[in-house]
Amino acid sequence: MLTKGLDVLQHFAARPHGDTASGVARELGLPLSTAHRLVSTLAKRGWLTRTDMTYRMGLQALGAAGAVFEGRRLTDLHGAIADLSARLRETVILGTLTGEEFVYVDVVHGPGLLGVKGSVSQRGPLHCTAVGKGVLTALPRERREELMGRLEMPRFTKRTITDVESLRREIDRGVERGYTLADEEYEVGVVSIGTPLRLINDPDGAYAMCVSVPAQRANPERRAEFKAALEDTVATMQTAGVVAR
Repeated sequence: MLTKGLDVLQHFAARPHGDTASGVARELGLPLSTAHRLVSTLAKRGWLTRTDMTYRMGLQALGAAGAVFEGRRLTDLHGAIADLSARLRETVILGTLTGEEFVYVDVVHGPGLLGVKGSVSQRGPLHCTAVGKGVLTALPRERREELMGRLEMPRFTKRTITDVESLRREIDRGVERGYTLADEEYEVGVVSIGTPLRLINDPDGAYAMCVSVPAQRANPERRAEFKAALEDTVATMQTAGVVAR
């Protein structure tokens, strides 16, 4: 029952606008009575909140998230991420590994209307995004190889990497040059440049930070500017004692 309850929480974490008990039952393959019992229990404990027939994540989840952020000093990274976004006037994202995906833990949008958008708790694939590749790059080789060996790699655009050998070469290049690139591999018209991060307070975790921009704003000169700015920001985080050298 605990596993089912956690599955329900993950279901709602991926749906910020909420869902019904019948939607939970349908998506997770549960009897409707079981789904009703689980969401009702979670609502009573504050993990979910109910409006009419729709349930959403509750404030208890916010408290748990705050403990995660404080324990890993993720809040200490926000200022540097915001400064990087202001410097480049583009969206900057911090993500980490969860299972076989990444999850965004901080997003700062650039000031323009025509920019890349994202949201905290958003998840996505590892094989075709700068954050995903950065997270893989941050892992020890043995752990990275084990994970890549079981990844599903669906195609999203004509540039998407879809086989493990090509992904391995791409990650090896990322390790060598210190940054990762996703050039319209996940979404047509979006280019992202990222860098791996290892946090002092979460030594077994794998993190990555990226700049995501519309492809028309990603000419070679601008890409060089992104890489230099990322390097400067990582150095700032290291000086602050949050990111390992």
